[in-house]
Amino acid sequence: MKPELLSPAGNLEKLKIACLYGANAVYIGGQRFGLRSGADNFSLEEIEEASSFCKRFKVKLYVVLNAFLHNKDLHGIGDYVQFLEKIGIDALIVSDLGVIKNIQKHCSIAIHLSTQASCLNSHSASVWKDLGVKRIITGRELSIAEGGKIKRETGLEVEMFIHGAMCSAYSGHCSISNYTAGRDSNRGGCKQSCRFDYHCDDSKNSTSLMSSKDLNGLLTLGSFIKEEIDSIKVEGRMKSNLYVAASCKAYSNMIHAHDQENTPEFNTAQQQALTDLELYPNRGYTEASLISPATEDSIIKHSDLSHNKFTYAGTIFSTSDNKAWIQLRNPVKKGDTIQIISLEGKNIDIELNVFTNFKGHEIERARQDQVITIDLNKQVHAGMVLCKV
Repeated sequence: MKPELLSPAGNLEKLKIACLYGANAVYIGGQRFGLRSGADNFSLEEIEEASSFCKRFKVKLYVVLNAFLHNKDLHGIGDYVQFLEKIGIDALIVSDLGVIKNIQKHCSIAIHLSTQASCLNSHSASVWKDLGVKRIITGRELSIAEGGKIKRETGLEVEMFIHGAMCSAYSGHCSISNYTAGRDSNRGGCKQSCRFDYHCDDSKNSTSLMSSKDLNGLLTLGSFIKEEIDSIKVEGRMKSNLYVAASCKAYSNMIHAHDQENTPEFNTAQQQALTDLELYPNRGYTEASLISPATEDSIIKHSDLSHNKFTYAGTIFSTSDNKAWIQLRNPVKKGDTIQIISLEGKNIDIELNVFTNFKGHEIERARQDQVITIDLNKQVHAGMVLCKV
C-alpha cells in the first residue's frame, strides 16, 4: 500500500499547483476556526471553487477547524460545516472535543483528529474512534513504527508529518506567544516565538535554543510504506508556491519510484528529490523522531540556516506552440537564469537572453508582477512554477 500525499494549500493558486505536482489530497483553512490566521485562507466562494477543482482532478479536499475554541468562537460553526457538507468536502481536521461534538450535530463529514490533540498511543486513539474520529494525525513525537502500531491496533487511518517546519512545544501546545505578544497560538495567533534568539542567564551570547530544524523524512519513506501509514503530510499553508511545487514533486516522484528501490533509476530519482527539497529556504533538516527520538542535533544553530541560491520567480499561466507566458513574482533581467520545476526528473534551466512583455515588445528588465513571454522548445504546462538562480 502506498500512502496518500497530503499537501498544504494556503490559497487557490497553491492548491492548483499542489494538484499539478502530484498531491493526492490537499488541506485548506477557511477564514475562521483554524490555526493559521496569518495565511491567505479561503472565502466560502473559494472553498466551493476548490472543491469543484479537486473533484475534477480526483484529489481529496480537507478543511481545518483545528483551533481550540472558546464559547464565543463557536458562533456560526453549524452553518459553516453544513455548507462544507453540501459542496462535498472529504474531511474536517479538528482538535477540540467540543468542536467535534458540535460538528456531529450538524453534518456527517468524516473527522480527522489534528496533531494538536497529541494522540500518541493506541488507547487514546481507541477513545477518539469511539467518539467518531476516522483518522488520527499523530503527534510529531511519535516514530513511524509507533504510528504503524496505532493503525494495526485500532483499525483507524493514520496520518503523519513527513516534511516541513517543526514546533518546539509538545505537538503545538504552546503559550509563549500569549506572553510575548498577546497572541494565542492555540487559536490561530502563533508568533513563532520559539524562532527568536534568547539569552541564557547572564550570557552575552544569544541562542536559538528552542528552534527546531525543519523536518525532512524523504529517506524514511520506505518505513512509511512498510508500516502502511495512510497519509504522509507536508506542513506549510503559509509557504510559497515554490515550496508547494518542489515538495509535492519530490515526495510524489519518490512514492512512484518506490517499486524500483535498489535500482539506478531509484537512486537517480532520490537524488533529484533531495535536490528539489533544497530549492527553497530551510532551517537545516532533521528526521526528528521519525525513526528514533529527536536529540539535540535537531535544534537549529545559526550556521544551519540555508542561504539559498534560488528565489521564487513566478508561474506559467499559459502556453502555446513554443511559447510560455509567465506571471512574475520577482523581477528578472536579461542574462538571468530561471529554472522551471518539472513535474518529474531534472528541472529545466532557461537563460533569459530574449523575452518580451505582454504586448510582444522585447525588453531587458521586468518588474515583479509583470507578465513576460519566452520562447521555449520544452513541453511545459500552465501552473508550473519557476525559480531564479
